[in-house]
Amino acid sequence: MTQPIPDWNSIVDEHAERIFRIAYRILGCVHDAEDISQIVFTESFKVHQTNQVRSWTGFLVRLATLRSVDRIRSNRKEKQMSDSDHFSNQGPQEEAVGRELAAWLRRATASLPEQQAAVFSLAHYEQLDRNEIAAVLSIPPESVSTALYKARQNLQSQLNVLDGGSK
Repeated sequence: MTQPIPDWNSIVDEHAERIFRIAYRILGCVHDAEDISQIVFTESFKVHQTNQVRSWTGFLVRLATLRSVDRIRSNRKEKQMSDSDHFSNQGPQEEAVGRELAAWLRRATASLPEQQAAVFSLAHYEQLDRNEIAAVLSIPPESVSTALYKARQNLQSQLNVLDGGSK
């Protein structure tokens, strides 16, 4: 028996801003975030046709996080944000350093194992707490803590290598 098709306008209206925000924070690019948002809603419609979705929020947040990390992992050429995409009161040098660090963090996050990347992204880009992340990813809260710890350790190790191991 097939499920009734949900009111997609309501689902999109309720979740579109959050899905875009997650993708944008992970990817740092408006155009890529828009692409990921479309992918997430298209995939969610296909999944709903064959499986019941218990929590649209959890499902869509998880899908947005995973697809954003997948986008970074693909060896696609990165796009730079245009001046109209953000506002800053920092000088050009500080902005350049900030962009470089943000790009490094995105690449480094993408190099993490999938669960660590998802947990780190949800914790730091979306600022979800341990229990919220556990619900979104359908894993125990203890696993969230472990994955976040390992992700931070991995990223710190990568940063130490870049810094010449001076710490």
